[in-house]
Amino acid sequence: MPNVDVRTLKSEILNKIETAVNPEKDKDGKVFSEVAEKTGQLLKESKVTVTQLRKIFTEVKKLSSEDENYKYKLKILRAKMAYISGRFKNLKDFQEIINKALPVAEQNEKNLERFKDFFEAVVAYNRFFAEKE
Repeated sequence: MPNVDVRTLKSEILNKIETAVNPEKDKDGKVFSEVAEKTGQLLKESKVTVTQLRKIFTEVKKLSSEDENYKYKLKILRAKMAYISGRFKNLKDFQEIINKALPVAEQNEKNLERFKDFFEAVVAYNRFFAEKE
């Protein structure tokens, strides 16, 4: 994906993110994989570092559908994302993507697990694209 337009990439991601984190709508994970890869590319283009992502990913990994407060913790994650993107402007697009995915993750345990997988895939793709330089 050389010379990608960040706005176009972001628009494509936002159009599909809700499907990507919903295993009922994307059973084979085709949209999931496409959106995760594009998000990793977007983050690389936005100069988001692996370290910045890992800090957020640590919070995401702690989420568990077995925790009766997981929906509340997703709302806290939304607030933390707002704080982090306020500090690091290059995370604004990612915050917007995550904000659109969180309500879907909140719907049920399978969606939460898909959201966590999505976040992990984004970290992996970001690392992959960052290494290509």
